[in-house]
Amino acid sequence: MADKILEFVHTSTGKQIAAALGLPVPPMLKRAKAGYAEKSLANSNALVGASAFGPVATAVVKALNAMGASIKVSADLAGLDGIKQAAAKAKVDLSISQADNGVPENVYVLDVTSAANVADLRLLYDFFNPRLRKVPSNSRIVVIGRPRGDCKDALAETAQSSLPGFIRSLAKESGKNGTTANLIQVKTGAENGIEGALRFFLSPHSAFVTGQVLPVVGAPKGVKVAAFSEKPLTGKLAVVTGAARGIGAAIAEVLAREGATVIGVDRPADESVLGATMSSIGGIACPLDITDADAGKKLAAVAAEKGGKIDIIVHNAGITRDKMMRNMAAHLWDMVLDVNLGAIVRCNDQLLAGDAFGTNARIVCISSIGGIAGNAGQTNYAATKSAVIGYVDAMAKQLEGKGISINAIAPGFIETQMTAAIPVVTREVARRLSSLSQGGLPVDIAEAVTFMASPLAAGVNGATLRVCGQNLVGA
Repeated sequence: MADKILEFVHTSTGKQIAAALGLPVPPMLKRAKAGYAEKSLANSNALVGASAFGPVATAVVKALNAMGASIKVSADLAGLDGIKQAAAKAKVDLSISQADNGVPENVYVLDVTSAANVADLRLLYDFFNPRLRKVPSNSRIVVIGRPRGDCKDALAETAQSSLPGFIRSLAKESGKNGTTANLIQVKTGAENGIEGALRFFLSPHSAFVTGQVLPVVGAPKGVKVAAFSEKPLTGKLAVVTGAARGIGAAIAEVLAREGATVIGVDRPADESVLGATMSSIGGIACPLDITDADAGKKLAAVAAEKGGKIDIIVHNAGITRDKMMRNMAAHLWDMVLDVNLGAIVRCNDQLLAGDAFGTNARIVCISSIGGIAGNAGQTNYAATKSAVIGYVDAMAKQLEGKGISINAIAPGFIETQMTAAIPVVTREVARRLSSLSQGGLPVDIAEAVTFMASPLAAGVNGATLRVCGQNLVGA
């Protein structure tokens, strides 16, 4: 369902009324209109800083250069020395990009992985404070730090622990004009995974992702971080459950856009809708009840018929059966637990036992911010979505040795048929309860899923990424 208020306040009349009444104006987000491009930051100025020269600063400069950004430096730039050394190491000529090309800075990347005490945190202020008043709409901010487990002592751990709170606050300040701010926590030795994460966070593909922390822990055993290529899923076979409509259909479409062949799965009752959706993207319709005891085996058989193994599986299918716990019938509890959780576990177990996953396969599960914050009347649903987060974390450790990664996406308020049925006042309040002051679209979830399913996320494993516009619920 369209957000009529968002559309109205961006008309000339709407702008006048909003200004007269002092109403906030939700930003118009710039979303991707095509697939990933090699030079995605062409004609962009990237302001870069670093707490010290090191492998992260070098990886950042290399990545921005590969994306076609003009790496902007100035005499008063905090962290300049580290960037200069990194540029020399990466063989990037900063002298070419020092001149202002007339394009305002719309990309800001700060490496603070070397921050090891309270004094080092001054770099955050020095880098951002002089510039935030002039940040253009739909800009991208990324801070890069280390996970606490990588820190050499308590002071360093303390300094790095400041970054999630900083980025969440900065995201709330900058979201009014559609700018996003996110934190990458890169494990020592996993620096080759930085480019993929930056390609996502610095692009329109992440328009509804802000205030989030993404751990880059390194690729699973035997997995090499591949050089970027357009249509990175070419030759991959992807399975998407709940693919007939809504978020599932959007996921299937974006995976296909990036080159994947998609097997769409949905209830036999939705076979005609599923068929139409798959036909539109050159996919394969597979009407199947995912709660079937042998659903995983049947999916493996379908993949084998198409001459391959499953490279990507997206566990998107899910249901709600809302009741206050005191009023909930047992069958409503059992139904939600089976569809949203039991089916995922059984399916993955069968695919693993049958050796049905391809080399370097990627599993993506759909959680929800409801599983993080909880919702009254959704104890069954919230339990499953919280369990998915724990399942992903636990399975990542088990699957790493097999070269398989598993991650989760936790959507917030997304404009779907389900949310369109919410009473008007409740729906409008829910839309505005985020730093971006609007609900997301199914394509926002699809973009995040596709990132996790692609080589761009080779260094990400066991993570749950919220796609919620930094919803204030559970923030």
